[in-house]
Amino acid sequence: MNITEVVILEDNQEYGIVDTIEINNTKYIYLYEMRYLNENKKPEIVIRKLDKTEENIVGLDSQEEYIDALEKFVKKHGENIDIY
Repeated sequence: MNITEVVILEDNQEYGIVDTIEINNTKYIYLYEMRYLNENKKPEIVIRKLDKTEENIVGLDSQEEYIDALEKFVKKHGENIDIY
């Protein structure tokens, strides 16, 4: 899985976008924190979504939304969840 773009989120850290999946007319963005990649540590996945204008990356509304988005990511990528 390749990083397609690098963005800075609300914590002022760089994140690499590794995928975008549309679920129920909402685009979810899947990211890895770049500082962990630079330190050769395995990063955790971070999930955000695009707002209705699709111009801003915003947080998810609930744990349920996070789990649903994560399940779709795992279903799409299966055991191939690796960025190297």
